[in-house]
Amino acid sequence: MASVYTQVSYYAQPLIIIFGTIGALLNQALFYYRKPLRTASCTYYFRALSTNDLCVIWFVIFIQWLDSAFNISPTEDYDWFCKLFTYLNYTFYTISPYYIVLACLDRLCTSSTNVHLRRIATVRVAPFLITGTAIIIFLAYVHVLFNAKLVVIFSTSYCTFSSFSYSRMLSLFLLFFYCVTPPILMIILCFTTFILLRQQRHRIMPVNQTRLRHRDYQLIKMLFLYVTSNMICVVPFSTTYFIQYYYYLNNPSSAIATVFQFFRLLVNVSYGTSFYVYTLGTPFYRDELFKLFKRIRHRLHRHEDSTVDIHRHQVAREAGD
Repeated sequence: MASVYTQVSYYAQPLIIIFGTIGALLNQALFYYRKPLRTASCTYYFRALSTNDLCVIWFVIFIQWLDSAFNISPTEDYDWFCKLFTYLNYTFYTISPYYIVLACLDRLCTSSTNVHLRRIATVRVAPFLITGTAIIIFLAYVHVLFNAKLVVIFSTSYCTFSSFSYSRMLSLFLLFFYCVTPPILMIILCFTTFILLRQQRHRIMPVNQTRLRHRDYQLIKMLFLYVTSNMICVVPFSTTYFIQYYYYLNNPSSAIATVFQFFRLLVNVSYGTSFYVYTLGTPFYRDELFKLFKRIRHRLHRHEDSTVDIHRHQVAREAGD
């Protein structure tokens, strides 16, 4: 099974890296340049999510691919890189689910009739929540820096942890902090938002508010799709991680290790497919994407036309001289 994973990873990881990078950059461009999306506070969390996905893709997935495909692993050559990579590995993986939780909270506050809650769903508050959440997660994993280390066993280097007891503690911490807590918060916030939306369905609104409400519905739909896909990918990974590092630490199981690697690959897919989930799942997002492409094409044509006009003027001036 290990050889099967090596072959699958060899071809799958580059696809995740390439399409994930393209999708994350398109997300950034779309959420920044399209005004209907840019003016919504929820898009700040989507942009932060795309930024963190890029960090996962290029600092985590790319190094995993080098290790599995070409046996190039800086984590097994330098102790400082072993500590840094392990630390950022856990933090980058964990940040994205909590940004989704923030997006769910934002949509709940937007759907609420409570004035104080609605003040949370603003473009002024979003950057503070994003930064504060990242700082908390980086601090929550700081113990990894002091327990990850490079060890040499029979002339072979391994990037591992200082003790079995710490590995078990970390598996429990990851299970609750990464696997259990974010999905529970997502479910609670999304379910509450759904109830609030049903209560507001028959409320008569002005035309401009109706358009904003339609946009908010589409953003919530995008969010629900991403929450569902994230839970499908993350829960199996965290469960097998817990089983491997808590129950089979002293007597490792090759089958469990291989299953864990496949589920880790599935998690990597979730960090590279957010753009495609949005595009396939919501007509509103597709329409805004097409409008962005039209705008880019229009600007390119204007640039070509202006270049041609400048060239004609130069030719006419030279002919007159």
